[in-house]
Formats: sequence, C-alpha cells, structure tokens
Amino acid sequence: MSVAMIVLMIIFLFIGMPVGFALGVAGFIGLLLVGGMESVSSILSTVPFRSAAHYTLSTLPMFILMAQFISASRIVDDIFVAAQRWLERLPGGLAIATIFASAGMAAMSGSSTASAATLSAIAVPQMLKHGYSSRVATGVVTVSGTLAIMIPPSIAFVIYGIITETSIGKLLIAGIIPGIISAAMFCLGILLWNRISPGVMPPSTSIYTWKDRWVSLKPLWAFIILSVTVIGSMYIGLATPTEAAAFGAFGALLIPLFLRRMSGKDFRVSVVTAVRVTTMIFTIIIGAMIFGYFLTITQATQNLITFLGQMQVSPTLVMGCVVILYLFLGCIMDQVAIQLITLPLTFPLVTGLGYDPIWFGVIVTKLAEIGMVTPPVGMNAYVVSATTKTPLDVVFRGTSVLLTMDCITLALLLAFPSLSTYLPSKMMG
Repeated sequence: MSVAMIVLMIIFLFIGMPVGFALGVAGFIGLLLVGGMESVSSILSTVPFRSAAHYTLSTLPMFILMAQFISASRIVDDIFVAAQRWLERLPGGLAIATIFASAGMAAMSGSSTASAATLSAIAVPQMLKHGYSSRVATGVVTVSGTLAIMIPPSIAFVIYGIITETSIGKLLIAGIIPGIISAAMFCLGILLWNRISPGVMPPSTSIYTWKDRWVSLKPLWAFIILSVTVIGSMYIGLATPTEAAAFGAFGALLIPLFLRRMSGKDFRVSVVTAVRVTTMIFTIIIGAMIFGYFLTITQATQNLITFLGQMQVSPTLVMGCVVILYLFLGCIMDQVAIQLITLPLTFPLVTGLGYDPIWFGVIVTKLAEIGMVTPPVGMNAYVVSATTKTPLDVVFRGTSVLLTMDCITLALLLAFPSLSTYLPSKMMG
C-alpha cells in the first residue's frame, strides 16, 4: 500500500501537480483506503492547522523576508565591489570575487534562488564585460549561489530541523565549516580551471590602488552587523533561531532605510514575494504532514528498518544508497520537496544505524545543494538563465567544473563527520 501511494504521488508530480497538493492528495487517498472516511476526517480537521501553527515555523518567513530585503537593498553590491578590488588581479579573480559575494549573500539570506538571482544581475555583466564567456559567467553564479543552502541562516536546515525535531540552532551552526569548505573548494576549482584551460577567464585590466581597496571595505558594516546578529546570537545562546531570524529581518529592513536604498515599491515587492514563497513552503509542509500520517499508520518506516535489519546490511552500504537516492531525486525535484518527502523514511533509518542527526542534516543539505544545479530541474540554473537571458543548456554546461568540486566536498563531509559536528558541540546555552 505504501509503495503504491508513493508511486501515485510521483505520477502526480510528473503530470504537473504542485508538490504540496501531490503529497496531500496521495496521503488522503492512502488514509481513505487504510482507515476509512472517519479517520481521514479526523486527521484533516487537525493536521493543516497544527502543521502551520508550529512556533518554530515562524523562523521560515523571517529568513525569507530577510533575504528579500537584502536583495532589494543592494548590500551584496558592496560585497562584490570589495571582493572585486581585492581579488581581480588573481587568475579568475572576478569569478573568485563572485564566490566571495555569494558567501556574503548566503550569510544574510538563506535562500539559494535569491542569491543566484541577485548575483546574476551583479556579477554576470561584469564578467562578460571583462571577456568571460556566457557559459563560464553563468556557471560560476549558478553553483556559487548554492552556498546559501549551507551557510547559515539556511532555510534548508530550518525545514530539516522541523521535520526531524532536531535542534535548528545546532543545525545552522553546523553549516559554517562545511560552507567555508565549499566556498574554498569553489575558489580552488576556479584556479584549476584557469590552469587547465588558459584564457578561459581573461585577466582584468583594471588597476586599483591600495586606497581604493581599503575604501571598498567601509560599506561592509551592514553585512558584518547582519551576519554577526544572526549567527553570533545563536552561537553564544543569546537568541533562539526564531528570535535571531526576527532580529535579522528587522535589521535587513532598518539598514536599507538608513542607507536610503529601499523605496516603497521595493518594500511592497519584498513583502509580497516573501508571502508567496512562505505560502508555497507551508502548503508543501501541510501536504507532507498528511502523507506522513499515512506512512505512520501503515508503519512503512518501521517495516523498512526491520527489513534492512534482517538483511544485516552494513550501515556504510545503507548510507551509500541514501546518498545515491538524494542525488537522483535532486535531478528531478525541488530540494524542499525532497526533504519533506524523504526524511520521514530516511531520518529514522539513518539515525537508527547510529549516525549523528546533525551530521546527516549537513549531508542532506549538501546533497540538496548539488541538486540545485543538476539537470533537468536545477532551480538555480533556471533562475540564472531567466535573469541573464542565457540558454539553459549553456548555463548547465558552465557548472561542470565547480559541480565536480562540490562532489569532492561531499566526499570530505561523508568521510570526516567532525567537520559538521565540531562547532555545534561547542555552542553555549
């Protein structure tokens, strides 16, 4: 029965039904077949409200609103300009500056698509102006935009924490070291790309004095305040993730107003976009909860764990199969949908084998990061293609080198769990 409903849900997705409705309808049919109309009525009368009214869920709209305010205020422009002036003379300096700007955007937004859209408008024109090909310019922005999934505040970690009831604060802090490693590997990939294919990223002809470079650092106070407020307050135990998200959203509104970088239209567009994205995510969560109740009633998760236990499969082999599953799903589904569909099954399975839930959260998030740029449904590639008017196949071809570096980072995180668990183990409060 469980397999039949999962297949039905996948069919709904392939015929174009929105993810939230596909989950909800498949779960509804399954509950109807298993428990009858009385069971369905009881669940549907309580699940939607209880799912959406969860206090922890208020973290999501705050981080989403923060991302929209950041995009509208052009604070990322300042980060890119500073990185450009300090790094432009390096081989592939503009591409490396784009990665630094993406990391800065990630530390203030938590939204991969927002990061990719913002950097597409800022970095791609600059790289094209200095002789970079469309393939290289859009590919770099597409992959570097995924840093927002890993570096806190990360919406993916919030969703993982809500579904699995794992500490969201520890999950967000756990993403810092993997995020830094990911950015460093991207920079290494740029340098290797230049060495293997000389001329693919022409050196810049701009000349900046040391005064120009130091002056470019002055506007970064806004970035420093926001990132320290959000990440620092959680690490030292001063604020919960929900409170940190609220502080961040409020700060992301005050700073642009102080800098006079936000018009009334910008404010309205940011709020409306945040409401739309939040509504979409909440719809998926409600649908996933209905489907989760069906899986619970049919004991699909418990049966899977029992089956694997009887087979005496090694934990390493099971984890390898889970990684392959997520890589495959990343090619055809959105990362939020993947988490909501799979975690009710994979989380108890993996933690039951003795793996750390924080570490598994980082691995799932890294796999979602890779899925954001892999065809045919790499959301970042679609965003960059639409923003820059570049053919989608060109964008996907430009991601190959940095995507390879991302896979190497995934291997490091799998091999050395302490990279993910060290900072959470040192948190205060």
